[in-house]
Amino acid sequence: MKKLILNTAIIILSMLALPAFSQIRFGIRGDIGLNNPTFTSNALKVENMTNYSIGPSLETMLPLFVADIGIDASLLYSNNRMTVSKIENENISNKITNHYVKLPVNLKVKFGIGLHLIKMYAAVGPYAAYLISGDKIKLNDAVENIKAKSFEAGTNIGVGFEVLRIFQLGVNYGIKHTDNYKIDKPDWSDPLNGKTKCWSIIGSIYL
Repeated sequence: MKKLILNTAIIILSMLALPAFSQIRFGIRGDIGLNNPTFTSNALKVENMTNYSIGPSLETMLPLFVADIGIDASLLYSNNRMTVSKIENENISNKITNHYVKLPVNLKVKFGIGLHLIKMYAAVGPYAAYLISGDKIKLNDAVENIKAKSFEAGTNIGVGFEVLRIFQLGVNYGIKHTDNYKIDKPDWSDPLNGKTKCWSIIGSIYL
């Protein structure tokens, strides 16, 4: 985890060290998760998973001959929701909401199309998320065995297009490298900590 945080800091410092003729823009970014998976073990069922994020974003690009290469970084508020219930008694269930501060940092490449009014882009990079508040999972005896972790990390891979140098719309494939919950009972770990891969739609406006 410490290595990931250090690498993220180095990338951000590299953004600030780009030449003065690079293009630096500020904007706002939002994304909505496309997946609504259901996870079930012998003890627990997790379903109705939804998530969205929104916050300020920074993009700095260095124009080259055939493409623009640079970095984007965002500071996002992320809201994740799900329903957790016990298999033997589905009347006992919790609707859980966790709130995170999320920092994705991506290496980005843009290619122009036609008169460059439309550009395609590809982006890849790490993200880190910190839990700022969350609901406890209260399912009788399960309460002492399920604890939310304060840190999440993973990798983003995305593609999309930009219109008029202002609007960006794309899809993102996120891969989690950490578990979200500390769990004592092994048969509960799969539905809550399956290192899921999530698709999302990302929209950004840069000025």
